[in-house]
Parts: sequence; C-alpha cells; structure tokens
Amino acid sequence: MGLKRAMMLGLDGADPLVVKKMIAEGRLPNLKKVLEEGVANKNLSMVGAYPSVTPPNWASIATGNWPRTHGVTCFFNQTLGDELDLAQLNWDSRRVESELIWEAFSREGKRSIMLNYCEAWPPRIKDDPYAVYVDGTGVIPFIRCQIDSPQFITLREGNFPTEVSAHGVKDNASDCIISTDMLEEMMGNDDQQAAKAAKEQSEADPYEDTPLIEFPFKVYTPEADDEGAGIDEVDRITAALKAPEKWSFELPEGAKVAIVPLAKSTVRRYFVITASDGKTYDTLTIYANRKDTAPIGQTKVGEWTENIFDTFTIDDKPVKVAYRIRLIELAADGNFAQMLMTNAMDIENLDYFYPRAMGKKLLEEVGPMMPHAKLGDVREDAGIIEFEAWANLFDWHIDATKWLFNEYPDWQLFYVHLHGIDIFNHWYINHTLPGWDKRSDFYQELLYKMYEINDKYVGAMLEYLDGDTSIIITSDHAAIPNSPGDKNPGFGHLSGIAVKVMEDLGYTVLHEETRYTKKPKIDWSRTKAICARLGHVYVNLKGRDPQGIVESEEYNAVVEQLISDLYSYRHPETGKRVVAFCMTRNEMESIGLGGPHCGDIIVELMPTYCETHGNCPTTVAHEGYSLDNLLMMIGAGLKKGELFRRVARVTDVVPTICHLTDTQVPSNTEGGIIWQALEGFQEEQYTRKPTKGK
Repeated sequence: MGLKRAMMLGLDGADPLVVKKMIAEGRLPNLKKVLEEGVANKNLSMVGAYPSVTPPNWASIATGNWPRTHGVTCFFNQTLGDELDLAQLNWDSRRVESELIWEAFSREGKRSIMLNYCEAWPPRIKDDPYAVYVDGTGVIPFIRCQIDSPQFITLREGNFPTEVSAHGVKDNASDCIISTDMLEEMMGNDDQQAAKAAKEQSEADPYEDTPLIEFPFKVYTPEADDEGAGIDEVDRITAALKAPEKWSFELPEGAKVAIVPLAKSTVRRYFVITASDGKTYDTLTIYANRKDTAPIGQTKVGEWTENIFDTFTIDDKPVKVAYRIRLIELAADGNFAQMLMTNAMDIENLDYFYPRAMGKKLLEEVGPMMPHAKLGDVREDAGIIEFEAWANLFDWHIDATKWLFNEYPDWQLFYVHLHGIDIFNHWYINHTLPGWDKRSDFYQELLYKMYEINDKYVGAMLEYLDGDTSIIITSDHAAIPNSPGDKNPGFGHLSGIAVKVMEDLGYTVLHEETRYTKKPKIDWSRTKAICARLGHVYVNLKGRDPQGIVESEEYNAVVEQLISDLYSYRHPETGKRVVAFCMTRNEMESIGLGGPHCGDIIVELMPTYCETHGNCPTTVAHEGYSLDNLLMMIGAGLKKGELFRRVARVTDVVPTICHLTDTQVPSNTEGGIIWQALEGFQEEQYTRKPTKGK
C-alpha cells in the first residue's frame, strides 16, 4: 500500500445540468469515465453555501463548515461595527475564521499542495515544512504580477503617427476578475489610504505581513450602474507599416516594419511582416531592436507565438516579463495586420510562491503562465481568440500540476481551483439564449468548449489513479441567465452598494448633487438602510454603525417593515415580483449565515434577476441552466459506477476527504462524511407505498 492521497479538483462555475448533457453527447469523455467508474448522485450535484458566489463556497469546501462559522459571506467582506461602505477583499486566507484542511494535514505531517486555490494565500502556518502554495489571490494565478495590459494591435500601411488608446478600467468585479489596475482604482478612492497601503505592501513580508486589503465600496445608481459596460478591455495601438530603414542586417525581401510602443509607451519593439513563400504575407516576427539578429518572437496567421521573454522598464527599473502574441489577421499583400498581445507578466516576482525556491524552479522548468485576455467587441471572432488564451492557460495548469507532483512525490492532498467556466458564464451565458443574441449558437458552443478544456484537465489527473488515490470533482456554484427582456432592477451588486430599489422604497437617500457624478454619495443622516454586496441589507443602526440613525428600540420594526416592503416590490418595467425570500439575522442562521460578517437581512431574488449567480440559492434552475454545485468522485475507497440517493452538501467534502486519507478533520468542521459514496456501504431505501381507496 502506498500513501493515501486525495485530489480536490475545483471547476469554478461548472453546472451539473450542462455536465450531464455534454456527457450524454459524448463531449466530456473524462467526466463520463468518472461517472461510469466512480460515484455521484443522479443529479451530479450538491447543495452549496449562501450566497452562491465564489469565496464562501470554496471556503466551505476547504473547511467543512458554513459561512456563519468560517466568516466568508460574499465575494467581498463587511464587518459589523465598521462603516457600512467599507469593503474588504475576501481572496485572502486571513479572512477565513476556521481551520483549513491543509492545515489539518500539516498537523499530521502530511504534504499538501494548493494550486491557485481561493483563500489559500497567504500561508497561515509560519515556516510550514509540509505545505506548498502556488498563489490563490485571484481567479487566475499571479493576477497581481501583471505588468502591462493586453494590447490589440493594428498595423496598416501608410505614413501616419502611431495611435495609442488606453483601455478603460472596470469599476466592478461583476465577472469575478479583479485586475491589477482595478485593484489600484478601488484603493485609489482614497488617495491617502492607497498611498499608505502601497507603502505597507512594499515593506511587507508576502507570507506574513502583507496588509489585508480594505477600500470604500462604490455606490451604484441607475445612472451609474452601467459605467464601464462596453469599455475597451484592451489597449489599442495602431502603427504604420513601412519599408525597413537603418537595420544592421538584411530582412527578407518585401519585409514591412512597424514600430510598436509597449509598456505604456516606454519601450519600442519592431514588428516585421514577411511572406514565407515570397508572395503571400503570412508571418510576423518581433525584434527588440534593429541590431540583434535573433528575434524575440515569431508566429504565423491564426497562431500564437511561444512565450516571448522581454525586459520592460517599470518605475525606472528593468523588469523581466513574458507575453504571447496571436496573429489574428494578415492581408495577403501585407498592407494590413491585426494581433492580440496578452498581459505582460513579471516573471521574477516570487511573492506568490511558498516556498520561494519552488517557485523559481517551477518558472524555469515549466515556464510562466500566460493569463486570459478579454477583447470585448473589437472583432466578431473575439470569443474564439479569448478561448484560445484560456486553453493555453489550462495547458499551463496541467504542466504545473504534473511538475508539482513530480517535485513533491510525498504529496497526500491536492487542492486546485480552475476559473474558466465561471468567466465564460459571466461573459456569455445570456448570449446563449436566442432572445438575447442572434449568434446564440456561437456563444453556446464557446461555453461548451470551455467545459471541454476543464474535462481535459480532469483527464490529466485521472492518470494518477493508482489504487491509493481518490479524486473529488466539485464546483462552487453554476450560473443562470436572465430571461430575455429581464434585467435586475438595481438590488444587490457584487462590488458595492446598489441604490435603486432601496431608494424607491425610501430607505436609502443620496446627496442629490452627487447623483450624476462618478462617485455618488449616500446621505447617511437620512438613510435608514442600504443593500450592500449580493443581498446583504444593513439597517443603519445607532450605536453599532458609525453613522447610525435608527434607534435600537426601532430596529425590529424597521426590519419587519423593510421585509414587507421588499416582498411587495414589483419590477418597474415588467411588474414582476423581484424578491424570492428574505431572512432576518436570527432566521439566516438556519442556512449557515449570520454572525459579524452578515447584514441584518439576507435577500434572495427571483431567478431571472440573479445576475448570473450570487442572488439565488444553488438549488435553483432557470432557462435550461442550474446554480447547483457539481460533485463527482472516483478512486480509492469509493463506489464504482454507482449513484447514491443522499443529498450532499459543500460542508461534506472535507470530512469525506479526511476519512479517505485517514486524517483528522479540521477542528471547526460541521459537515459529515458522505458514507453512501464509500465502497462497501449499503444505502437502504425506504419508500412509502401508495394506499388504495380513499
């Protein structure tokens, strides 16, 4: 017998309904193998935590307890007693108020590996010799190591000055991505706070002393709620193609050259297009300058370069970076070309590896990870190119995982978080409905292709089934679209305080002179309650909240009236009911919420207003999709080719893994072992027979 091992493969956003459909169509061969040779229930699902959003559910899957206990209660965090508009970033292990499963493994001297797992970073056990961490601060690894934004580059023959148009910075995390510039923008809402945080960050030990990130929530009004929608998410560069001049060596005959400014126009690179057959232009070659004969990158139409290693100057210091370029279009006569350059990544930053020596070796032997790219509406085929970027990212995850297993052959626990499906849900799920988009079939296929590259990763992990290894495949939630014509009326926002409904009901009041500005302000002296995050409603309570106006003796009456008003609210455009149900602080304890990081009321909406996920329970289905969490298992100690009847929950994953690996559960665990999935356990079925007669 070898080491007892367990993998937890987290496929963020994966929908059991879609998985079942695609398995039946033969498009997910590896998940089909898990279903046929492993164990699940008939729906391939488990019940998730409230709200149906990323951090709370992954925290539950890593601790075995509910948000009330682990304290992660939405995408961002709030704490009673702080200002009601003060937000805290939840992608941080120090927000978790429970023991994590890998900490329990370390207690027993067992090796754990965490690859980009939400809330794993930073390590909480000082100088832990048993744990290995590869980031965990965002939806993709090293999102905080981005040096330059994606560039959409157009080359056109002519004689004109180079045009550079910077991308717009998103004002919200509605697709779960918090880019470097967005984080700077959020922190920049208070210049002194941002400067202080930046100074603390530069002086901090990344494992122990990095400050917890806090920032003021943005206020979303009907007038400002769509700010940022449709903005360019890439920098646009247009440069002139000309004949070569002043080169120290000879370029191929007919070559055309464009000088392209990169790194916020601090460096120039030479983009050369040529015809490999001497007639039809088909090749792009990138040079650092006109003297070095060796190019830094090369590709052909429809293909990506290999990793391009370069040096940019950032804050007057040289920084080694890597990026890739995809040549999208090149005119046969060489007078026009378009291409996408990915984010440039700082490849010397080891702050998000533990131990650091491992990170240096991984980057040298596996190579840097190239992140996703969002093109927006720059081209009709943008979605295909975005998918290719994600496919490259998933290939890196496969290579990095195999490298980690080889580097640490004594591993016994592996937790990984893969975020591609959820991103495509946010970007495209509404577009998959014919009522929303004429190209619905195109977007449906894009979404399915994202499931396929997740299935490819699962297949790579199935190679490690050796009689001692168990694999548990989960998701934190799925996603549902809005019905055509339906739009959230302004209640619940992932990234801030949504004003519209609460203002209509008379509970939230704005300073009117700020309504049409970029930063609307709440008049706290007249505001009785607000809706923050995804459905947390806070009473502005005197004595608890710094700007409170509601007297403690009025609290119960205000809560009762607020709930009544919310149930009575109808969508101003359609007349439909908006609120599905509300719970008070006492009542929400029954669904695993409550405590200092929850509002006074939790509000869940009707499915069509869910905004992809977050505003509805994970047991909801709508328009052919569900919000259910995925659960499938295969390997040592588990039944083979069977379905169990029991309802599983996110809190059951940790105790089941611990049982399979003979490890004591984390000290705060609330879930239970899924006995019915275990080899040799008989699940009896008792069914009432129908009575005859009356």
